[in-house]
Amino acid sequence: MGIDDIKGQKDTELFLLLPIVGNRVVGRTRLHTNSTICLCPSGYTDTTSTSNNTLEADPTDLSSDSLSNFSQFSTQSKQQKFMRFYSTAKPVTVPFAHEGGAFVPDTNEVWFTANQLPVQNTDVTSVNLKTNNVELLSIQPPILTPNGVAYFDGLVYVCSQGNRTTSGAIYAVNPTTLVSRLVVNSWFGLRLNSPNDVTFTTKIDGRRYMWFTDPQVAYLQNFGSSPQLGSYVYRFDMITSELRPVITDLLVPNGIAFDPSEKTLYVSDTAPNLPGQGTFAVYAYDLNEDALPINRRVFSISSLGIPDGIRVDKADRVWTAEGDGINVRNRQGTLLGVILGLKLCESGVISNFALTGNTVIILAQERVWRLELASSVL
Repeated sequence: MGIDDIKGQKDTELFLLLPIVGNRVVGRTRLHTNSTICLCPSGYTDTTSTSNNTLEADPTDLSSDSLSNFSQFSTQSKQQKFMRFYSTAKPVTVPFAHEGGAFVPDTNEVWFTANQLPVQNTDVTSVNLKTNNVELLSIQPPILTPNGVAYFDGLVYVCSQGNRTTSGAIYAVNPTTLVSRLVVNSWFGLRLNSPNDVTFTTKIDGRRYMWFTDPQVAYLQNFGSSPQLGSYVYRFDMITSELRPVITDLLVPNGIAFDPSEKTLYVSDTAPNLPGQGTFAVYAYDLNEDALPINRRVFSISSLGIPDGIRVDKADRVWTAEGDGINVRNRQGTLLGVILGLKLCESGVISNFALTGNTVIILAQERVWRLELASSVL
């Protein structure tokens, strides 16, 4: 398949950012500088400087098969083919790039979180889009078992899945000072489960709402307390602090996103693969005059694995992280293309990613990839 969607010959780069242990600077631990990149197209010589002026070729050959049917994003008539990626360090084995994926304009970074299995942690990491530095953030107080991340109105909102003694919650973090504060952790005194993903709207009824999914994942994965609430999708009024369950009939609500008009809500259901349980679906909803989801319908079903993180671009295309990679569909649910995950990470499973401008930041568990598209999508 072609990958004509990628930028032109001299500008085409798919960056591989690898974390290494570094010095702590201004509340951040620097894991990587821009000396360890990149995936080069054929006919283009890498000129990236490194500490020892050498590049070590990784044996993985990432051909054009890594991007399937992406020609609709193209502004180039000439097909590009990718060679191997080059690095000065081997990939880490810790899945530090698992969830989140939020662009933070204040610092020109994308923030993301680590997998909470097998060991729970407080790791929130950033990649700077100008320098390609990857840094472990020293958020204070630390956020337990962080997961989904979203930027809104100058703050970064981080989902905390909690643990056996601490409720799941959502925290707001100042991206400059890295100071966190609690936003919400209960509904009428009942503990939230393990908030998974979060998004915001401002166009609905003239109000500012935070929407988030709260499945019982921490309990199901044996690091959370017994649930006091069902697996719900919530709407939180940013002005009045009213918290309201608005979707209560999904098994494991996970990814959540709105289209640009904020008239269509998308939620992924990542139920376990058990006979008679789960649809591995992304559902679409309309909103009524009271800003409540109605008219549920199946938008898409994963052909492999479960649907996880969701993003909707400015052309109403829905990007979903699934078992085979990042699937891109039009508003009607027709599959347009796939960024295949098999050669991007050890497991082949991409749980989440970020979109900003013409950049896709792919969270590939042990690696972070930067993919430049031919034109802006967000």
